[in-house]
Amino acid sequence: MSPLVWSIVLLALGLVFLVLEFLIPSGGALGVLCALSFLAAIVVGYMAGPWIGITVLLAECLIVPLSVSAAVRFWPDTPIGKLMLIPRPRTSDEVLPETIAYRGLKDLVGRRGQSRGLMVPGGSVVIDGKAFDAVSEGPSIDPHQPVIVVGVSTQRLVVRPDHTIEAQLAEQSSAPITDQPQALIADIPDPFAE
Repeated sequence: MSPLVWSIVLLALGLVFLVLEFLIPSGGALGVLCALSFLAAIVVGYMAGPWIGITVLLAECLIVPLSVSAAVRFWPDTPIGKLMLIPRPRTSDEVLPETIAYRGLKDLVGRRGQSRGLMVPGGSVVIDGKAFDAVSEGPSIDPHQPVIVVGVSTQRLVVRPDHTIEAQLAEQSSAPITDQPQALIADIPDPFAE
């Protein structure tokens, strides 16, 4: 066989060893065989002629990085890759802590409360007499404004102003009677008047 054929055979053998290194745990033995095959392909290529040696060298400079990047890309999906690597999380909940504090925050979604101070966008809210760190989902929230919890993000509640009728009724019931507008009471006719 000519040196050109040997150079191509050694180049192909080096690629086979490179792929096998990623698929079979060999403790680096296949990696050493891969490197030796590539080096021998270059040497034999130069023995065939300087242009063949340069061509083999350039081919290795293109093929090796492409092969390594492809192997690294597809290796986690191979059977050995699945055995050696930790499975990727499918959702963000799989990475967050399993503490009572974090899981308790998720239970507050949908609950109503009141802002403690001005929230631009961060601040704190009071829900059932307990203070929590919160961030506004949209515009700034004035102090003591009713809010509703719409989510949890990085250990903080995500809230937005609560403009529902339920929040308005709760706000009116907590206000003293003297603060309520007298115009509404004056508009109601007295049923016992003569």
